[in-house]
Amino acid sequence: MNYLSLKLDKKAQVIVNDLLEGLEAADGWYKMTARLAAQIDSKLTESDYVGKVEWFSDSDYIEKEIDYR
Repeated sequence: MNYLSLKLDKKAQVIVNDLLEGLEAADGWYKMTARLAAQIDSKLTESDYVGKVEWFSDSDYIEKEIDYR
């Protein structure tokens, strides 16, 4: 299974706290499946979150930044 990691600031962590429970985390990076990352993205978008989330794909080593406005 392919995993990706999201680095969330404190505000984003509070918004999606229920989805983060039980995830492997290190230095603010949360490891998860793409499906869970999509759920987190939806929740942040719906909550009018303003900030940046870093995204890293473990399978192809792509790193991006998502800017929420």
